[in-house]
Amino acid sequence: MAKQEAVLPADLCRAGVRSPSLREAVAVNPGSRIVECESPAGEVLIAVMPPELDHVIKALESV
Repeated sequence: MAKQEAVLPADLCRAGVRSPSLREAVAVNPGSRIVECESPAGEVLIAVMPPELDHVIKALESV
């Protein structure tokens, strides 16, 4: 399976971190965390495994 690069909207701002809902857990790993973000384009949800969570949050802070 080839890696796909995601393109995030401009002016993305982290709004929170939470566990996936039961419905989301069917589509993503139930052990993941959901990083909730807001942008002018609307809400963006990013599923992240706990070991990568700090890295993703730091990357979002630099956007």
